[in-house]
Amino acid sequence: MTNGATLVLEGSEGLRAEFSRCGARLLRLDIPVRDGGSAQVVIGSALDASQPDGDTWGGTICGRFANRIADASFELDGVRYSLPANHGTSSLHGGPKAFGLRDWNVEATGETLTFSLTSADGEMGYPGTMEVVAVYGLSGTTLWLEMTATTDKPTVVNLTQHAYWNLKGEGNVLSHELEIPASRYSAVDDRLIPLGAPDDVTGTVFDFRSMRTIGQIYDHSFCLDAGRGALHLGAKVREPETGRTMEVWTTEPAIQLYTANHFSEAMVAPFSKMVLNGAIALEPQTYPNAPNEPSYPSAVLRPGETYRHRIEWRFSGF
Repeated sequence: MTNGATLVLEGSEGLRAEFSRCGARLLRLDIPVRDGGSAQVVIGSALDASQPDGDTWGGTICGRFANRIADASFELDGVRYSLPANHGTSSLHGGPKAFGLRDWNVEATGETLTFSLTSADGEMGYPGTMEVVAVYGLSGTTLWLEMTATTDKPTVVNLTQHAYWNLKGEGNVLSHELEIPASRYSAVDDRLIPLGAPDDVTGTVFDFRSMRTIGQIYDHSFCLDAGRGALHLGAKVREPETGRTMEVWTTEPAIQLYTANHFSEAMVAPFSKMVLNGAIALEPQTYPNAPNEPSYPSAVLRPGETYRHRIEWRFSGF
C-alpha cells in the first residue's frame, strides 16, 4: 500500500518496511523488539536521488552492474563497450544514471510490491534492451527480494540491494559480530578493483568463517563457498548487546562488505542519523569487475535467458 511518497509492506510477525519508487529503494525496516516496541534498522536511505542528505546508493537496487567495472569498459563477443566513469576511472553501480537513481514503475499485489523498469539499448553504454522486475515481500520475520532480468542482445548484469544495516538502530557497527562463509576474498588495488584470483582468508582479518567482532573498516568482496545456485547463507550479523540477528541469504556467489566508511554526522537521512561506520552494507552479487575477468563467475546474459537473483534477510533474536 502507499503512504504519501512511500510504499509500505506490513508483515504478520511485526516487520514493517517502507520503500520509494526511486531506485526501488528500501527506506526503512522496523523490526519488533523484546520490550514490545520496534527498532528501525536501515540506515542512510534518502527518499530520492536529489536529496542531499542520506547516501546516494543507500537502500537502492544497483544495476545494470553493481560494484565496479575497471576502466569503465568491457569486451563482450569481440566488441569493446565504453561506460561512463563515475568513481575515478571506474564505473560504479551502473553509472551516474543507473537503476538505483531511476524511478521504477510499481504495483502493489497483495502482500508484495512489484517494481519494474526498462533499460534501453545503449543506456549507460550497456548493450541490449533490458527488462527488469524486482518483487519485495514479507514472510514471517523475513524480508525477501526476487530480481529478474531479460535482454534482447548479449549484455552483462549484476543486480544487488544496497541497504545499510545497524541492528541496534544507532551508533557505530564495528562492535557488531559477523560471520561470512567464505574461504576466499578479493584483494583490491587502490581503485578497489580485484587483483585477479581471490586470496585465501586463512590467518587474515578477512576470515569471518566463525562469527567474530567486525572490529575494523572494510570495503571488500568475499567469495562464498557455496558459489552460485541454490539459496545459501551469505552472511550472518549479530548485535551483541540486544542479541538481534540478521542472516542474509542469496543465490549469487559473492557478497560485498562495506562498513560505511564515508558516513558522517553531516549526513542525516529522513529515517536515521548517520555517524562514521554507523552501518554495514552486505551486498550479494557476482564478483566485482567480472566482465573483465574470464575466470570469475559469468555476468553475461543472452537473449532467451533469464537472470534471477533472490535475497532473503532473516531476522531473529527479538
